[in-house]
Amino acid sequence: MGRISSFEALAEKLVEGTFARLFADRLSPLEVATHLTRAIEDSHTVSDDGVAQAPTHYWIYLNPEDCDALAVEQPDLESELAHHVGELSAQAGLATAGPPVVRVLPRREVRSRQVRVTAKWMPEDVAQKGETREMQPSEATVASGSSKPPGRPFLILEGRRHVNLLEPVISIGRALDNDLILEDPRVSRHHAQFRQRYGRYVLYDLDSAGGTTINGYPVEECVLHCGDVVSFAGVSVIYGEDPPTPIPQSVSEKENTPAFRSPPRDAAAD
Repeated sequence: MGRISSFEALAEKLVEGTFARLFADRLSPLEVATHLTRAIEDSHTVSDDGVAQAPTHYWIYLNPEDCDALAVEQPDLESELAHHVGELSAQAGLATAGPPVVRVLPRREVRSRQVRVTAKWMPEDVAQKGETREMQPSEATVASGSSKPPGRPFLILEGRRHVNLLEPVISIGRALDNDLILEDPRVSRHHAQFRQRYGRYVLYDLDSAGGTTINGYPVEECVLHCGDVVSFAGVSVIYGEDPPTPIPQSVSEKENTPAFRSPPRDAAAD
């Protein structure tokens, strides 16, 4: 059996188990498995000592509606897929440095019920530079159930243009259907997205040609923090957050709040 045939057989074997139940009726499990095995086959590398190594990072792109639905139906989808990808790599006879990193991301160009997969082997030091800052929902965010950033997020473009970020999903690119249009030939037509998650904006690179960096480090997905310098293929913007607007007190709250009074002048002098 040739190498391609053996990978196809691995894909068919994969969908016979729990893998098939990850996608319910929304995606074809066989299509997802086939794309994953092809990514492993096409993107594996050979070390200096001749050892075949599986890719370390995988990006699975879905139609935004499918991506959002699966995020609700299968909240542990990325970790589940990482487990299956690790098993596939082992069955293919490829060495792994550790658990693979799998990211499931939205992409407008992908049609409903379809999937695209890219993979890459990355040295540990490079992967650590570009890896996502871990997102942990704060206690206040969980208690309130809010998914909006606590402050008022904005971008500074060209050193002077101020753009407020108001929507839960903001598309960035050169095409006219983006929410934020960057008219620069280095920027891809659909370059990146800002999406609200856990009370923060998260930046996703949409497999752009020129890539995306934050503070000089290449990223595929990263939580944004005030003061971050984001570069879209060399076009830089600054992400910032104004302090949240204080919530005004109601009349009843004002009546129940003890007023502060400065001491009399003679008392203060004593």
